[in-house]
Amino acid sequence: MTDTVIMEVRHYVCEALENWNRSFVEKEQKNLLPFVTLTYAQSIDGSLTAERGKPTLLSGPASLKMTHTLRTLHDGILVGIGTVIADNPSLNTRLAEGKCPRPIIIDTHLRCPTTIKLFTLPTCEKPVILYGRDSQDPDILMRKQTFEMMGVSIFECQTTPGDDGRNHVDLQDALQLLADLTDSFVTFYAGVVKQHGINSIMIEGGSAILTSCLQQATTQHFIDLVVVTIVPTFIGGLRAVSSLLPSITTPSTFPRLKQPRFFVLEEDVIILGPLDH
Repeated sequence: MTDTVIMEVRHYVCEALENWNRSFVEKEQKNLLPFVTLTYAQSIDGSLTAERGKPTLLSGPASLKMTHTLRTLHDGILVGIGTVIADNPSLNTRLAEGKCPRPIIIDTHLRCPTTIKLFTLPTCEKPVILYGRDSQDPDILMRKQTFEMMGVSIFECQTTPGDDGRNHVDLQDALQLLADLTDSFVTFYAGVVKQHGINSIMIEGGSAILTSCLQQATTQHFIDLVVVTIVPTFIGGLRAVSSLLPSITTPSTFPRLKQPRFFVLEEDVIILGPLDH
């Protein structure tokens, strides 16, 4: 039964990807962002973890297997620097058969430690790091050189002001950069397409990235699908999504799923569907 539900979810995502691929061909690859799946697990009270900076395992074994299965369908898997520092994830697909997506880290000020698994383990794919264009501090530029010497691909992105008063990587610009990278390598460097071709991305958090995605999605269409795992546990910890104000000013503009589907996976509930733009 568990594998049947996972295959149903996989089929739903595959259909969404196929529809996007048809649009990709029809529009001749021009100005088209990668296909984006926003996915995360939360407690029944909407918490992502018990305490900021400390990971809390929420998903059950079946839900974890589903997540790894969905990873195999995407070219890239994107997380924020907060998740990297707190969880030190491998971002692999060890619980499912298929390809490993290329890790992508949003790290505006290049705070990423050089000791993380994605840098040091031979089984981990070297990540792409996207940092802020206005980050011209000498220490940041020195760290950029260090990462490049480790085989990490690093690219500058535009920034946008955050609620904390600091600039952060603009997510739509980051996605457009990845799309442009794909086009340029397909056109000029065919031998490297496998390394950098990123036409589909799975965004897995953390809270700051999830909130930024939904804030920007109110005015810009770049999230194609949302997959949320809800576990039957009360935590009262860090909210998965923080306040969407001031980006959203009326209830009618709150992000909402269109014709969502619901699946029960052992003790967890999976909700998925496209955002209603």
